Amino acid sequence: MLNYTALLIPVFLLMVAVEWWISIKRKDNRYQTGNTVINMAIGAFDQFGSLFYFGALFVCLQFSYHHFRLFAMPLNWQQWVYAFFAIDFLSYWYHRFSHRINILWAGHITHHSSELFNFSNGFRTSLFQGVNRIAFWMLLPVFGFDPMLLLISLKVSGLWDFLVHTTYVPKLGWLEKILVTPSHHRVHHGKNDIYIDKNYGSVLIIWDKIFGTFQEETEEVQYGVKANYSDNNPVNAITYHYRYLWNGIKNTSGIINKIKLLIMPPEWKPRAEDNFSPGSAWHAKKTTASERYYALWQLLCCVPGFVAILFYKDILSPVALWYCMTLCITSITQTALIFKDNKYSHFSRWEASRLLMFMLFLPWAGMEEMAVIYALMLYLFLSLIYQLLVENALEKYLFKKYIKHEKT
Repeated sequence: MLNYTALLIPVFLLMVAVEWWISIKRKDNRYQTGNTVINMAIGAFDQFGSLFYFGALFVCLQFSYHHFRLFAMPLNWQQWVYAFFAIDFLSYWYHRFSHRINILWAGHITHHSSELFNFSNGFRTSLFQGVNRIAFWMLLPVFGFDPMLLLISLKVSGLWDFLVHTTYVPKLGWLEKILVTPSHHRVHHGKNDIYIDKNYGSVLIIWDKIFGTFQEETEEVQYGVKANYSDNNPVNAITYHYRYLWNGIKNTSGIINKIKLLIMPPEWKPRAEDNFSPGSAWHAKKTTASERYYALWQLLCCVPGFVAILFYKDILSPVALWYCMTLCITSITQTALIFKDNKYSHFSRWEASRLLMFMLFLPWAGMEEMAVIYALMLYLFLSLIYQLLVENALEKYLFKKYIKHEKT
C-alpha cells in the first residue's frame, strides 16, 4: 500500500521555499541555510522514528481499547467531533507537562532550540517526542474512542501545527479568540520572560484561557531556549537535554535528588551553582565553496529520495527500508554540518568512508528493482568521486580564479 501522506512533505517544502524567497526579497534574515537544513535533518530522524512509533501507538491504543474501555461509542460523525475536542484537550496537557517535567522536556526542547522561527521549524520535532506521547494517547480509548479514528485525527491535527510556524502572518482579528494562530505560537516559542511557558494549545486557544497560560503577543519575540545551547548540528539538538540530565544524575548525590532531577521543571537544580550543561560539539571549521556545492548535491539527491522512501515504505523490505533511510538521514546530517561550518576532524575522509560503506553493502540491501539499484550506485559513485578527486581540484580552481579576479 502506497503512503500518500508522504506527498504532503513536498507541499511543506514548497511553503518553506516560498517563505524563504519572501525573506530574501525583504532582506530580513528570517532564514539561514544551516538552520533550515538542521531542521530538515531533525525532521528526517523524526519521520524515520514515526515508522515505528506510529505502529507502536496503534498497538497501545488497541490494547487500551480492548482491556480498559469504560464504554463504547458508535463510529459516526459525532465521534469524530468528540475526538477532535478530546485530542486537543489532551494535547494541551501533554504539551504543558512537556515543558514542566524534565524527562519530557528532553524530548520537546529540540522543537524550541532554534533561534529562528519559520515554516521549517515545523520539521523540527524530536523522534523521542512521539514516543513520549504514547502513554498520554492511551487514555483516549478508555472513553470509547476508536483507535484507527484517533490515529487519523492525530495526523490531521498535526497539519495545523506546521502552519502556525511563521512570522509573516499578523494577528487574525476575531480568530485570535478561537484558534491557536501564528501570533499565539510565536509567543509560545519566545524566551522573553513574559512568554515563557505560555500558549500550549494545539488548535484551540480556549484551554490556555481556561487554565491561565494564555499570553498575547505584546513585544518582539526572542526565539530559542535559555539553556547554554549551541544550535550547530541535528544530533546535538535531539540529544542535548538527555545529555544534560545524564550529567546531572552522574554529578548529583542522593537517589531522591536524582529522581527529582527527572521529574522537576527544567530550571530546577539540586544546588543553585550546579551546571550540568553538556559540551557544545561546536567545531567552527569554515567550509569551502566546493564543500557547499557537494552539500547542495546531497540535498538535491536525498530529499526527493527520502520522500520516495516514505511513499513506497510499505512495499520495501525491512532491510531495504533501513538501508535507504540510514543513507538519506546520514547524508542530510552531513550536509547540515557543512552549511553550519561545523565539520568534525578529517570530515572528507570520514565522508568518503561512509559512502564507500554504503556502496559495499548495497548488494545486501534487499533491493528488488534494478532501476533503484542503478540509481543508488550512480549517486554513491558520483558522491565518492567528488570526495576523492573533484573537491580538491575544484577548490584549487576556484582559489586561482578568485586570486586572478582580485589582481584584476
